[in-house]
Amino acid sequence: MLDDGTLVDVYSRVRFGEGPITSRLTLRAVRSTDGGRTWSAPVKVADQRTKWLFQDPESGAQVSHTTSLLSDTAVDRRTGRIYVAWQDSRFSGGGADAVALAASDDGGRTWSEPVKVNRTPTSVPVPNQQAFTVTLAVGRDGTVAVAHSDFRHNDEGTPLLTDRWLARCRPKPVDCGSGAATWRETRLTPTSYDMRKAPRIPDEASPRGYFLGEQMGLAATGRGFTAVWAKPDAPGRAAVYASVVR
Repeated sequence: MLDDGTLVDVYSRVRFGEGPITSRLTLRAVRSTDGGRTWSAPVKVADQRTKWLFQDPESGAQVSHTTSLLSDTAVDRRTGRIYVAWQDSRFSGGGADAVALAASDDGGRTWSEPVKVNRTPTSVPVPNQQAFTVTLAVGRDGTVAVAHSDFRHNDEGTPLLTDRWLARCRPKPVDCGSGAATWRETRLTPTSYDMRKAPRIPDEASPRGYFLGEQMGLAATGRGFTAVWAKPDAPGRAAVYASVVR
C-alpha cells in the first residue's frame, strides 16, 4: 500500500499455450484506489525470463523451482518509489537466473528497465551462478536490500555448497533502479551449507527436488536489515537462522 492508500499488486502472469513456458511469463501490476473494490487494467512490469527449472550443477536434480515464479515488492516510504525483484536469466543470455530489479516512480503505472543486482561472480561456471529465492526490502533511508541464494562456492565434490547473500544499494548519487547504481554485498551464511541435505519432495507434488522454502524473510530494522533464511541442519531436515546487517 502506498501512503495515499493506493493498493499496488505485482504478480506473475502465465499465458497457457504452445511453446516453452519461459516465453509465456510476464510480471504485471494492477492498482486500486478504492480499497480493492475495483482495479486498473494491468500494466506490464517486465518479461519474466527465468529458466523456470534450475538444477544441481553436478547431479541434475531439481532445486525447488517454485521460486522461479515469485517476485517481491517493497516501497521507499520517503519517495513513494516502488521496487520489485525477481529471478531472471536475461543477463546471461538465458544461461542462469540472476536477480533482476525494476522500479516505478508513478505508483506502478510505468516501470524502469530491469537491472541486475546480485554480485554473483560471472567467472564461476554458469550452473554455479544460479541465483534464487529472492527477497526485497527498503530501509528508512531509502537503502534497497535484496537477499538471495547461489552456488558460487560449489565445486565438484560431494556437497552442493550453497550460500545466502544480501546486496544493498544506497539511492545516491545514482538511483538503485539504474544500471549505474552501486551494490555492495554481505555474506549471510558464515560457511556454505550443503543443499543436498535439504528436505526433498521426490514425487509429482510441487515443489519438487531439494526444498528449503518458497520465500525467506527480510525486513528493515533500525539502521539495517534483519534477514531470515532456512538451511539444512541434518540430512532431510532444515532449521531457520537469522542475521542482522547494519
